[in-house]
Amino acid sequence: MTLDTTTMTDTTIRKSVFLSAPKPRVWEFLTKADLLKEWFHPANEDLAEGQDYLLSSQNDGERMCWGKVEKADPHDYMKWSFTVGPLSGAMTTVEWRLEDAPGGTRLTLEHSGLPDNADGYGLVMALDKGWHNFLSNLHGME
Repeated sequence: MTLDTTTMTDTTIRKSVFLSAPKPRVWEFLTKADLLKEWFHPANEDLAEGQDYLLSSQNDGERMCWGKVEKADPHDYMKWSFTVGPLSGAMTTVEWRLEDAPGGTRLTLEHSGLPDNADGYGLVMALDKGWHNFLSNLHGME
């Protein structure tokens, strides 16, 4: 028996974190430029529905990721189109869901539309590791 590694069935990244902050405070960390830089990347401006966004590298200020805020239901849900350099302009989708949890908020990220073949798997792994680290940074929010 051989394993066919040319096609994968699902490369969607799904992650959840439990945070001790209420949903409105978590929402601020997802949308306010001055707070995005604390856990993710500096933004050129606050994120708002229907607006393009650009997030830059903490190290050199170079363009890191960009897209458009497709939907924003304050304190509950946000959807971005999202790309990074290695995607060569291909857009993916990042969805954020905020749910009340005892003592705080459950924040769930779903990143879909990623490469679904063996050639793109290295990028999927890099994005998975990146999201893991960035979401961990949110545990320090105040």
